[in-house]
Amino acid sequence: MDHIIPMNERKKISAVITLFNPDEKIKTRLESIIPFTERIYLVDNSESVNDGLVNYFQNLQKVEYIFNGENLGIASALNTGIKKALSDGFDYLLTLDQDSEFEVNSLAKLISSIQPDDKIGIYSPFHKNKFFTNPPSNKEYEDILDVMTSGNILNLKVVDNIGFFREDYFIDYVDIEYCLRLRKNDYKILRINSSFLNHNEANLMRKSFLGKYVYPPNHKPFRWYYKIRNYFYLKDEYLSHFPEYFEKEKRNIRNNIFKIILFEKEKFLKIKFILRGYFDYRKNVKGKLIL
Repeated sequence: MDHIIPMNERKKISAVITLFNPDEKIKTRLESIIPFTERIYLVDNSESVNDGLVNYFQNLQKVEYIFNGENLGIASALNTGIKKALSDGFDYLLTLDQDSEFEVNSLAKLISSIQPDDKIGIYSPFHKNKFFTNPPSNKEYEDILDVMTSGNILNLKVVDNIGFFREDYFIDYVDIEYCLRLRKNDYKILRINSSFLNHNEANLMRKSFLGKYVYPPNHKPFRWYYKIRNYFYLKDEYLSHFPEYFEKEKRNIRNNIFKIILFEKEKFLKIKFILRGYFDYRKNVKGKLIL
């Protein structure tokens, strides 16, 4: 378990964990953050209730369980947590996916990094995938452009200025849109390189190709619908402000499509969702994908 921060050094922090068909592993992950937070909001996007887990949640003093009864998307779950935290008087909100986990001492380091600077909109750990393909620099911390949502501590004071997460995106690029909006409004995103979160956005694989390792993300097919559709909406809104980001992201998408074709299963279904995402963007379709 992480090192316990003395009471006089603690910040008043709440947390939101987005759930979708959670399993028993959520218990360990939940218990690991309880000592560091004063309130935890569990927002469940599952279509059916797991009675055993709900009984467990309801016996935890700090936990508030919210069942949506349907998948309303990551943005809606995050916004529920933000609204609850603001209503309960918190200044900071830790945002977590159900499958993310801090390494030993990492959450304590992240919390200890909070500064009396309201221009810092997000404090982020270093997101570490299972192959550790992207080790951090030697810098203690870095002011970065964007970051995935899980494991972040949001400064809730900025919500009044920039608004909530975009629910019309539903899932992919929800985090990036929020980051770019922060940066556009002159807020900072501070990544603490000694704080590690084990987080895998997809089912990352390692393959050998022409004498080198490549790492196909192996997303579920439907995720490509949101990735392509929302990428173009994001580009329409922020290209003029962050052209270098979109040059890099265009290369990433192109490379990942090549990896689909070369290495991944269900390639034809994934290409089908890619095309549908693009054509729905052209038709200005937003929100949840209707299959």
